[in-house]
Amino acid sequence: MKKLSLFFILSFSLAILPTFLSIPSGELVAQEEEKRKTKKVGAMTEKVAKKLSAAQELIEDEKIAEGIQELNAIMAFKKLTDYERAQVNYFFGYVEYIKENYEGAISFYRKVLEDDRVPEGLISSARTTIAQLYFQLEDYPKTISSVDEILKNQTTPRPDLYILKGTAQYQMKQFNKTIESVSEAITLAESRNADRVTQLQKNVTSAAGKYRVKYDRNNIDYIFLANEVKKVLKLQLEDTRKGNDKYVQLEEEIKGLQADVKNLAIGPTKEQWWLLLRASYYELEQMDQVKRILERLVVEWSKKEYWVQLSAMYSQDRQESEQIAAYQTAYQEGYLEKSSEFVMMAQLYLTQEAPYEAAKLLQKAVDDGIVDTDDEKNWIVLAQAWFLAKYDEKAIIALREAAKLTDDGELDMRLARSLSNVGDYSGCIESANTGISKGSLKRLDESYITKGMCEFEAAKYEDSKNSFANAKIDADIRNDIALQQCAESENLTLDALLVKMETQKAFLEMGKEIEEKVIRCQLPSSVKTVENWSKFLEKEVERVTLLQNQIAAIEARLASDESQALTF
Repeated sequence: MKKLSLFFILSFSLAILPTFLSIPSGELVAQEEEKRKTKKVGAMTEKVAKKLSAAQELIEDEKIAEGIQELNAIMAFKKLTDYERAQVNYFFGYVEYIKENYEGAISFYRKVLEDDRVPEGLISSARTTIAQLYFQLEDYPKTISSVDEILKNQTTPRPDLYILKGTAQYQMKQFNKTIESVSEAITLAESRNADRVTQLQKNVTSAAGKYRVKYDRNNIDYIFLANEVKKVLKLQLEDTRKGNDKYVQLEEEIKGLQADVKNLAIGPTKEQWWLLLRASYYELEQMDQVKRILERLVVEWSKKEYWVQLSAMYSQDRQESEQIAAYQTAYQEGYLEKSSEFVMMAQLYLTQEAPYEAAKLLQKAVDDGIVDTDDEKNWIVLAQAWFLAKYDEKAIIALREAAKLTDDGELDMRLARSLSNVGDYSGCIESANTGISKGSLKRLDESYITKGMCEFEAAKYEDSKNSFANAKIDADIRNDIALQQCAESENLTLDALLVKMETQKAFLEMGKEIEEKVIRCQLPSSVKTVENWSKFLEKEVERVTLLQNQIAAIEARLASDESQALTF
């Protein structure tokens, strides 16, 4: 049997409206008659009651036509009371709803309201159902006016009526009014639960006073206030030495506040109410309020989407420690599932200067097959984390995997430099050759310098000379371009710039004062690096050659002496 469930789409959530519509049972009818105080209501005869019961069974068995026949038979009775007629009309309304004839259903429910001698409970139920059916028809103004009519006649209104009204207002983009309606529903629900939370609220305000956290005494959001006090306590905890009495006391205070917040949140409100409130604040771009509601949602309805959204909100407000704490909670609760989410967690650890935690988490995710290993960016993050954690060998493994996935040679050159740092010069030369072969390098001169240095360390002097010669070619080109750009910025020809630079250099070397503007051009350092390394390499080759000649002479002399001794 179809039940009435109305849906509305929020900007980033789906919330379900309360369900009011149902077939009134005999027990409900009796309760409604008991509630009547000022109106005279005729009793339902046994004959009518049996017919209604038969109609109800048929309708519940989806034998709609037979059920309607039973209802029409009742309406044909000559001596029906207003109360009995209202009950039959209520059933007819329900049948029309099942047939999705919502306007027809409304007309029958309105007939229930026509006679004053009908129980208040049945009238209230009919009015509420009419309001919901108007919402189903997307007639939001009539939904709102129908709810207002109900609220006007009730001394103890139901909170979910305000939610229905607020939902209609949201659909009409009346976001401020939505906030008023939903807030009223929350206030009503929580006020009926006041005794349970009074002491918890006192605990929070007492802690706020003790640690001098300011708040509006006329408008206290206790969960928000408790979280603000916790932030103050955590800051004090960071400045307190572990082990002493104050540190233990602060830890206990934080635990106590966490318990109070959780107990405060376990109230009579529903998750969908807060989602509607959050969506309204989001539409009004009141992000502080969105964040406040997310802080409430994660306490009572801890879900991945709330923790991730809250972390993002903290990021926007540059609350780095809160950002990582929220995302870390999502990780610890097992909410993280996607490759990008684990990479994000690792990056957050890196921003907090916790590279080992970042590397350990991401390495495990890689080993478990969670992280996408076909994306070189993920390997780069892992390599960076291991490097910063001083685990060079592990970092090189990750960087090598990243380099395999790229078409350009940049990562191969990074790998070459890393291998050079750990003394693997053969590996450095191999990676540098691969990088240069792939091409698309930002600095070809620096790439050849790296290769030449590793070849020098591997005693491959001729290869090293060639590498530095290639480095010089690219460095000279870059130097010429830089000089030309400098000349243009100084409004000089290139020749005039070179003359002026040489003149100023000579003046500085002689200690003379330069009265005009001193020209400083940003030239690539690789020119000087190549020049210095080439000179050093030349001297080293001379030294090694001399040493090798001396060794050869000694070996020859020893061989000659040995030969003479044998002859003798």
